[in-house]
Parts: sequence; C-alpha cells; structure tokens
Amino acid sequence: MPGSPVFLHSEEADALFASLDQTGKVHHVDGLNDENKIMRPPPDITWDGIKRQLMSNFGFDNEALAKIDEDTETKESLLSIYKSMQLARGFENACNQQYMQGRIRGFMHLDNGQESIPAMISSVLRKEDKKISYYREHCHALASGVDAGKVMAELCMKDGGTCRGAGGSMHLYDKEHRFQGGWALVAEQLPYAAGAAKSILLDRELGLIEKELENGDIVKVVRSQESKMKDDRIAVVFIGDGGAQNGRIPELLNTASKLSLPLLIVVIDNGRAINTFTQDVA
Repeated sequence: MPGSPVFLHSEEADALFASLDQTGKVHHVDGLNDENKIMRPPPDITWDGIKRQLMSNFGFDNEALAKIDEDTETKESLLSIYKSMQLARGFENACNQQYMQGRIRGFMHLDNGQESIPAMISSVLRKEDKKISYYREHCHALASGVDAGKVMAELCMKDGGTCRGAGGSMHLYDKEHRFQGGWALVAEQLPYAAGAAKSILLDRELGLIEKELENGDIVKVVRSQESKMKDDRIAVVFIGDGGAQNGRIPELLNTASKLSLPLLIVVIDNGRAINTFTQDVA
C-alpha cells in the first residue's frame, strides 16, 4: 500500500544502512522483500463472530445486541468517542511540552497514536466498573472519567493531583471512578485485575452493592430483597503486546476461566512492544 510504513528486522536495517551511498540512495539490499516488510496482520475478527460469542458465553440476546448496534451508531455516541480521542491527543501533547520545559519530572510514558482504544472503551464503561491499567495510563484515566486537571496536577507533583503529587506519571489512582493504575512493572497489574473481578463476584455472593456517599466515600451496603438493581459490573485491565507475553497472562486466563470472572482484558497490540518487533520474538 503506498505510504504504508516499513518495519525492518535488526539485520535488515543493518543491511539497509550498509547499502546507502553518500547521496543516501539505496542501491540493493539482499533478502529484503515485501513479505519481510509486513508486520503481523490484524486478527480476522468480525462483529458477527463477537455477537455469537456474547450470546453463547455471556448470555446476551438479540434484543441486547440490537441495542448495542443502535447506541454505537448514533451521532451522540460517535461524537463522544471523537471528543475522547481529541482530549487524549491534546493531553499527551501538553504533557510532552510540560516535560520538555521541566515542569514534569521523572519517568513519563505517552500514548500518542493509540487514542482510539481508550476512547472506544470509554463509550461502554460505567463509573462503577473497575479499571486497572499499566504505566502508560494517562489516556486510560481520562477515558475512565478522571478529571484531566487532576491528572496533570499529579504529573506536576501538585497537591491537587489524584495522589496528591506522590504518584506521578506511572501511578494514577482515583477512587471515585474506580481507576487503579498504573503499575510500573510490566504485567504487574494482571493479578490485581483478577482480584478486582473476584471482589465483584464476592459482592454478588454476599448481596452487597456499592453506595457513594455525599463526601465521596464509597461504602458497601446490603442489597434489599425488593431492590431490582442488578450487579453487572465488570473489571477491565489494559496491557500492551509486550506485557501480554508475560507469564502472568496464562495464569490470569486460567483463573478467569475457572472462576468465570467478570473481566475484560484489553491487549493494545501495536506490534512493537516499545522497541521489539513481533517478528523478532514470535
């Protein structure tokens, strides 16, 4: 496809640079063909196939799926997703400027170019759902409803930040929106996500529901017999393609399957794992 990016293995890159003359023109590169230029193609997943899984594994019916189709195709829904993407890109650009000017210090990991993923997730998540992320979590916090001003204040080590300035870029936490992130170690968030999902099952077992008080505290109260409120909360955890190769992933999948955990695992796969192309390890 014209204009598509080309990604090379390390040995191919060495051969490419070795073939450059003083004018920067490439004469010939042995072993470099179109097949080697192509990164892993996206999985062949269709919405119809996902619908069948939702019906067979999660109890969805045709009426519920039709409502999803209707809700996601409205102008309001699409505009909300677009605004979320714009907010994420603008926020990350502002973070980069603040970092270059010395107002943000320490480690900082930006998410430019991947705004569509948290934006789409934000369109279906609710405030009561538990969100767990990793160290590249600014946009995930925004998509979860966390105030952008509080996130920026946290990055700048201000008292008005989500953790009063003590957490910084990699450790954003917001109790009101049930956002727990991020963990600095790769894949460290996965066991916590399993625990968060398990806590939802325990609440259902004990007949408890969450109640938010006027002062912002969240407590659990016994659900009355007359209450028709259904606890359909879920936990969602974000992880990159590099972290998805960690041993915690099969452990998490095994636990989630065995206990039927209400857990959504979002693998953000850009084929790079920061600086290791998928072809080099898979």
